[in-house]
Amino acid sequence: MSELIGQTIGNCRIDALLGKGGMGRVYRAHHIKLDRPEAVKVLLDAVAQDSSFQARFRLEARVVAALSHPNIVEIYEFDEYNGRFYLRMELLPDGSLRTLLERRANEGRTTLPIDFALDLVRQAADALAYAHERGIIHRDIKPDNLLLLRRRTDSGSSVYTLKVSDFGLARLAEGSGLTSAGITVGTPAYMSPEQCQGIDLDARSDIYALGVVLYEVMTGYRPFSARTISEAVRKHVQEQPLPPRQSRAELPAEVEAVILRCLAKRPEERFASAAELSAALRGLIGAGAVPQQPTPPEVALVPQVRVHDAQGRALRVARLTPAGLTAGRLAGNDLLLDDQAVGRNHLRIDWSGRRARVTDLGSRGGTRLAGQPLTPHTPQVWPIEQTLQVGPFTLGLELADPAADRVAVTFASGQEALTLTPGTPAFVQVKLANQGPNAALTVTVDGIPAHWVQLPNYPLELASGAQITLALTIEIPATPEGAAGDYPIVVRARGRDDGAELGAARARWSVARCAGGHIEIVPEQGQGREQADYTVRLTNDGNATARYTLSAADPNQALSVRLDRAEVELVPGQTAEIALAVQVGRRLLGASRRHQVTVRAVAGDETCEATAQFIQTALVGSWITPAG
Repeated sequence: MSELIGQTIGNCRIDALLGKGGMGRVYRAHHIKLDRPEAVKVLLDAVAQDSSFQARFRLEARVVAALSHPNIVEIYEFDEYNGRFYLRMELLPDGSLRTLLERRANEGRTTLPIDFALDLVRQAADALAYAHERGIIHRDIKPDNLLLLRRRTDSGSSVYTLKVSDFGLARLAEGSGLTSAGITVGTPAYMSPEQCQGIDLDARSDIYALGVVLYEVMTGYRPFSARTISEAVRKHVQEQPLPPRQSRAELPAEVEAVILRCLAKRPEERFASAAELSAALRGLIGAGAVPQQPTPPEVALVPQVRVHDAQGRALRVARLTPAGLTAGRLAGNDLLLDDQAVGRNHLRIDWSGRRARVTDLGSRGGTRLAGQPLTPHTPQVWPIEQTLQVGPFTLGLELADPAADRVAVTFASGQEALTLTPGTPAFVQVKLANQGPNAALTVTVDGIPAHWVQLPNYPLELASGAQITLALTIEIPATPEGAAGDYPIVVRARGRDDGAELGAARARWSVARCAGGHIEIVPEQGQGREQADYTVRLTNDGNATARYTLSAADPNQALSVRLDRAEVELVPGQTAEIALAVQVGRRLLGASRRHQVTVRAVAGDETCEATAQFIQTALVGSWITPAG
């Protein structure tokens, strides 16, 4: 599916491949209208060809999309595009639990701190408890489906939120016959004994899989190594796991007992519910049985990209995170390179946690790495010692101290989650506390269009240890541009001279729905002996998708009136054209008669209407003037 790079699906421009699994591939994308990063999961071609899957996809996806929980990845939309089914989802920029485990393994650390690991698995249990209460079993719990969002506290430490993804996909595959097409249902190393045997599953199957994850994060190993279904059946059903404390001696006995209870062969011997498991894990965190553990230490140095102009002057610096960076001439890019030799969206830089990769996005002028041109839409490793040439600009990749010149950025209480009403200004307070040396700052708000935000128009100078509170004015236009929905927001403090990020705070703001629409009938006046045809143009002027019910009528009931569509769904700003036909019985003699036709569109509480005229002429004209 590499051919999807650069295409637009569900108003999302596909930028890069994030990963792939048994059911499909996940891409990093940018929602064009909402101006925000998202993830798009495109299911495999074999899925689109299976009629039973197609019949169930929308029903199952609607149920899963309704899940709303802090520890479940949010699904924004599910639909079909050119024969492929896709889901638009919340983008979690910090990778998965698998990514974290692999990064620590590369650093020579095979396990996670005990309290930290307990809390991550506890968050997954909370998500499962919520889904299980609604009758949804995951069926494929594994570190790859446990995504992470990291934020920094005022002290500079990291706090992780875990979110479970891919609810419902394994169930869809189970019921559709897709296994015959080579699609795996579940992952052998994490499958419960009953799942291995094809027995009907309940919520306790997910508890077993989460127990495998808990075993792995505590010991660095899975309880069973199973590469095939036959191995999984034999080991999960018949063999007992090695007690975790034999692999990690300092693991408290109480933690080992929780793990082994999750891994009981008989479902009735496990925790009765994910909520019960969550309570057990919560009780172990910092309770004395487990020594207090800090969150994992961060890598000493972090990558950043420094931009120089043609004269070698440093223009700005941007930190490179797992969310990646984009560079180009268009204002929405992370690295704005304002020169006609640079493409509007020129290139993308990604960071895996160990290495950087750069992808030319099909730019006209091209990109050169260490003097060699990059192949468009083909990611290439970017070594730290090499430079990129983009038009007249030189980009260097370097490592920097993440704690240097830090500025703590925090919102006023409750303003991390706001509901914004289009057309009504909102006022947000942001505090900047300088924990480093004297700093000259600029502030940016990422995640919404820049013209929605009014930033301070005075220079920001913060002495070491000083703090300041800024008042930001947020005004969402009451037009289709101000699309309703959730917006992940990042307020960043940057060095005024080099553009380096010194601190950031994250929020999630919601734009409320505002309805609006109008109708135009063309022509406004039609004429004929028996009939006339019109075009009804219906436009959604609101900021959310709306489904309109249309009707047309003659107040005097003299006409037969017909619309070719009774319902139409429009995204914000979209216009639909609907054919309108009016008909009346012939008249042999007499003056022309004027009739009125009213077309009405209703979407929820919103109603809009328009009128047109139909002038009926007789077969034989008359000297009588037309009726008014």
